[in-house]
Amino acid sequence: MCFLRSLFGICAVLALMLGVLPLLSHAWPFVFFGGMRLHIVIAAVVFSLAFLALVRSPWSAMPLLAALWMATWVGWLHYGLVQPGRDADQPHVTLKLIEFNMLHSNRNGAAIADWLEAQDADIVYALESNPIWRHLDTLSETYPYCAGCARAGFGDDLLVLSKFPLQDVSTMSLGKLASNRFIRSRIDVEGRQVTLVAMHLTKPYFDDLQQEELALARRLLRTVEGPVILGGDFNSSLLSPDIQAFAKSTGLRSHAHEPRTWPVSAPSIGLPIDHILVRPPAHIDTLARMEESLGSNHFGLIAEISVPVGPLAETGGAKAADP
Repeated sequence: MCFLRSLFGICAVLALMLGVLPLLSHAWPFVFFGGMRLHIVIAAVVFSLAFLALVRSPWSAMPLLAALWMATWVGWLHYGLVQPGRDADQPHVTLKLIEFNMLHSNRNGAAIADWLEAQDADIVYALESNPIWRHLDTLSETYPYCAGCARAGFGDDLLVLSKFPLQDVSTMSLGKLASNRFIRSRIDVEGRQVTLVAMHLTKPYFDDLQQEELALARRLLRTVEGPVILGGDFNSSLLSPDIQAFAKSTGLRSHAHEPRTWPVSAPSIGLPIDHILVRPPAHIDTLARMEESLGSNHFGLIAEISVPVGPLAETGGAKAADP
């Protein structure tokens, strides 16, 4: 029994220490643990409860109180990025968007292409799109416009498929590790200009590369006005301090309930590392996870996003926050 008390007490303290590490530094190891704050705080609460049950003294409640404070803080971080409500009286158009990291080595390209056709979305952000290269001609019947298709087979193979004509398309590399992982374009939705952004970030434990990529993406988005729909694989949750800073500085907001997308083998305890974010007045009405991963190591996301149109929409624009 003494061993169990010591074990649970040590584990509770270690979990609490891991939870506060991101406050101490922006170095990549600290940021890496920041992306797992929710899992860390759950572990801290569980170990603290076990420790309290075994020790049963006033002092043994201290780890639990600290864990509950941390849980409140993590909840505050989460809801700080949640989008505001949509104006129900404002006319709007609903867009269906799919974000899916397909996995380069996935051999189920035909099944993925069939699924994309059946979904009949308005926009698709396809990451690691190698599986569907040979099916692009068929997919063009459903999605006649494509950004990135001209270079399919090179780089990271980020594609944007669309039913809307894509304007002012720019493809660029955010960092040194992988190329062409950022595509920005615009579509016209009943006279309203909407900026589309698809991006794929490096994993947070590759030194400071993800921080450098986010810094460049932030600069690219600061010049954009009006509604933005951004989606991609961030390789980190929105609780990461770097992702938090990026979203707040660019005016991007999330749905209140983000599905866990990785790993596909344990979705109930996984991490939401694939994201769809919007800048108001765009609004995510629904956000769901694919039922099957179709051979990928990520689940894709399916969102319905409303974009205000009409005379009132002209006063509802937004800009990125000032530095």
